[in-house]
Amino acid sequence: MIKIAIAAVLALMGVSFALAEEVAPPPATAIVLALQDAVRTNDKDWFVAHLHFPVRYFGKTKHVIRSKDWFLSHYDTIIGPELKAAILGQDPEDIFKNYQGLMVGGGSHNIWLEDFGDPGGGIPSRFEIITINNSE
Repeated sequence: MIKIAIAAVLALMGVSFALAEEVAPPPATAIVLALQDAVRTNDKDWFVAHLHFPVRYFGKTKHVIRSKDWFLSHYDTIIGPELKAAILGQDPEDIFKNYQGLMVGGGSHNIWLEDFGDPGGGIPSRFEIITINNSE
């Protein structure tokens, strides 16, 4: 109510202004923020929706994740405390990227995502998890 009154007074005074519009972050930043939110809330459904099978997993053992069911039954081991800390510690604005995709986390605790979209071809970015590293 107060904002409307102030806007009306400014308009009567001949002062024009534009309300700041929220700008969406770049796709790479947005996926890191979404991944961090999924880690914070243990959102297994988010993870399952973003797996690009087969997913390579490097932990105490090497494994190729081929199904949603296997991932869900091993979630607590795959997305362990060290990996969670590395993901949550990632600065979403400072992401390592190369020809293989982008890496969230660091050292031996990280998740690699690849963009399967084609923004130049009119297909929006669609990042999916291709590798999970949670080793010592």
